[in-house]
Amino acid sequence: MPFLSAEHCCDDRPAGTVGFVAREPVATPVSPKPAGRTKILFVDDEPAMVRVLKMGMRPMAAEWDVQFAEGGEAGLELVKKENFDVIVTDMRMAGINGAQLLNHVLRRNPETVRIILSGYADLSEVVSCVGLTHQFLTKPCSLDDLKSCLRKVAGIKEKLGHAKLRELTGGLACLPGIPELYLEITEALQSPLTSSDRIAEIASQDPALSAKILQIANSAFFGFSRKVFSVSEAVQLLGIGVIQSLAMAVPLFTAFDRKRCPGFHIDQTWEHSAEVAAIARRLYNEHLDDSHRAEQAFAAGIMHDIGKLILAEKLPEQYEAIIAESKATGTELHKIERKHLGATHAEVGAYLLALWGLPVPLIEAIAAHHAPRRCGVGTLCLAGVIHIADALQHTQGLHPELTPNPVDAEYLKLTGLDAHYETWRRNLNEHTDDSI
Repeated sequence: MPFLSAEHCCDDRPAGTVGFVAREPVATPVSPKPAGRTKILFVDDEPAMVRVLKMGMRPMAAEWDVQFAEGGEAGLELVKKENFDVIVTDMRMAGINGAQLLNHVLRRNPETVRIILSGYADLSEVVSCVGLTHQFLTKPCSLDDLKSCLRKVAGIKEKLGHAKLRELTGGLACLPGIPELYLEITEALQSPLTSSDRIAEIASQDPALSAKILQIANSAFFGFSRKVFSVSEAVQLLGIGVIQSLAMAVPLFTAFDRKRCPGFHIDQTWEHSAEVAAIARRLYNEHLDDSHRAEQAFAAGIMHDIGKLILAEKLPEQYEAIIAESKATGTELHKIERKHLGATHAEVGAYLLALWGLPVPLIEAIAAHHAPRRCGVGTLCLAGVIHIADALQHTQGLHPELTPNPVDAEYLKLTGLDAHYETWRRNLNEHTDDSI
């Protein structure tokens, strides 16, 4: 498989020996650019690397509108003139470096997907980009892997059609969380006696912090051979020292201001998410006998309503009105969101997590937890488990400020779970130990 690395691109090599490049192809006439193509900008200050990227991206001309800049200054001039859907930049560059360039892009066009592609970064440099970049790729990077990443991030925008929501979500460096947990994790990270188990215990309770740690753990910079689904695994793999270094340099999450959107009850939302996560984990452990998927289900359950945090933080007045209408009419919140925003909190949350490079099963579960049939009915998928756990938790009536989400009865019939659901619901509401 061809790899992208400047060290493989020496000018004095014979034709046919430069990585995946045989020779400079003969130029062909360029057809007019179709409307709606994804606009991608590559920035690197090594001329050999830019040439490799140009030749490697040439077959994608019909799919993408790709431009190239040699160095941060040239890249900055281009982003001042036009907006790009995706920018891929090296980290270390003379003059304006990758972090400075992405900082400008973030301020000017938050909707742009921001990717670092670098082979020389150390932890301190990654820390400087945590709030600026959505994903971090390392050189050497196979051309196939790079194209796959670009296809994924280009397709993400199609999942969230509302440009304003894409802009608000794309510009988020971190998410708001429970103020009490914010203080707890801050104190824990400052203590030299804190264990990784303690950090994982606190972090796994909060949707915002869970998402941020999973973003970091799934970054290509750390080179883990598999996708990381659970916060406990992420903390073990990263090590407490890495998380402490990150926390000292950038906010991993912020404390939510309850006065900002009074109608949004973050405490009840957090408790609901924690209970959904626990129910989903038990469904996998006790009834599906799959402890590995149980941890995925817990993570998805914790984060399934993360889009609500985004909307309450970024559109407080509008979201306050949406919540009020939902309560006044008894209509599920996601339906009122769709009516006024053209998208739901499930889609907004999934969009952010997709930008951050979290595992696809988690993203799909969060995106479809109100519509599990979108993921199929042949077997019980992760989205279906979160949907069922969400509905089961609402039947307990523990959080009166949250509009209940009924279970999809047709989905239960198609998956053969209708009888099981009634048993689970009865057990959950009759037993104080929450056994299902």
